[in-house]
Amino acid sequence: MGRSKNILFVDEDKAQLQLLEKLIEPLQKRWKVCFASNAEEVMDQLMTRPFDIVATELHMEGFADGELLHEIKSRQPGSIRFITSAEVQAENFLQYINSAHQFISKPYVPSEFLSKIKKSMRLKNIFLNERAAKAIASIDELPSLPDLYFRLEKALRKEDVFIGELGRIIGEDMSMSAGLLKIVNSPVFGLFSKVTNPEQAVTLLGLDALKGIVMGLSMFNSADLKGLDFSIAELGEHCQYTGLLGRAIVRSEDACNELCENTFLAGFLHDIGKLVLATSYPDEYRMILGLVREDAVSIQDAEKDILGFTHAEVGAYLLAIWGFNEDVVEAVYCHHDLSKLGSTDLSPAVAVHVANTFDHELRFPCQKCAPHLLDARWLEIHGFSPSLVGWLSVCAEHLEQLPGTD
Repeated sequence: MGRSKNILFVDEDKAQLQLLEKLIEPLQKRWKVCFASNAEEVMDQLMTRPFDIVATELHMEGFADGELLHEIKSRQPGSIRFITSAEVQAENFLQYINSAHQFISKPYVPSEFLSKIKKSMRLKNIFLNERAAKAIASIDELPSLPDLYFRLEKALRKEDVFIGELGRIIGEDMSMSAGLLKIVNSPVFGLFSKVTNPEQAVTLLGLDALKGIVMGLSMFNSADLKGLDFSIAELGEHCQYTGLLGRAIVRSEDACNELCENTFLAGFLHDIGKLVLATSYPDEYRMILGLVREDAVSIQDAEKDILGFTHAEVGAYLLAIWGFNEDVVEAVYCHHDLSKLGSTDLSPAVAVHVANTFDHELRFPCQKCAPHLLDARWLEIHGFSPSLVGWLSVCAEHLEQLPGTD
């Protein structure tokens, strides 16, 4: 039996600590929860036991600016580090990425607070991935979420939010509206009638999928690849088709709406790390593309050889920081290697892995490049091999419906 889970909350305001103790009560049976309200208590606690999560205010008397986070990172390298603050929000959190993994905004919202704690623990292997952390910390200018994303987030926090308002927010951005309508009107999406406005589209998408599409389209539309021989349009199209084909695969297995939505979103965002690496390391990525095209090295192996980390790791890390569903994050993380997957059930990770391979090999097979191989051994061991022929047929049928596909 493993050790009990430990969590440490650090705040000079003892009233806040009492509130936290009340909020964390549902976890008290499974967690040992500790509190510290001054520098001496913090240092005592950090040296007492390993903590799974340390949540701290930014500033505390007795520590210079940034010193408290540095001490926590140094003494508890195996912990997920939270900033709890009214100053830090999703908009500016990435400036603290070298010291912390997540943030919890004040005043605390109980459901959001507990959700972030639990989600972070489920994604611990991703948050504590040293290669991804090194990559994110070394990027001078990290991508930021678009203003439209935050407007949607703000609207969703209203108690009386309605779908029409979200549709109108999307409708104010012509480019985003066009991209959203293109996705939901794709033959692969499987609708029986044409969607003509953003309000209709919003009613057909889950809210997580809506936010993910906004984020993905914004990044694809704004990326600057600085002269790289690398087509953003083709990458964006591949991501859309991977999401749609993954969705078609799980729908063919009578999956629930939530699984269909998460699978589409994971497929749509699965290569977002390529955009980050290509824009942040243009010279290195030119070398990576050379290895892929000239020496038939897989993209993930070339990235690991040149940079020390892969687009799957970096993409998953950023999506985890931004608070995406853990099934989506895990699918992005595992889309080249299912052995990293914790579950053996049909999941977004399995469907995206298969859809990614099928889309590459069916639509744009590259004779000189390394083939996109299925993780055949994992799929066979866990009973998915008999389904592959049917899934291939589903994907091929859907791709035949696409304009320009013969």
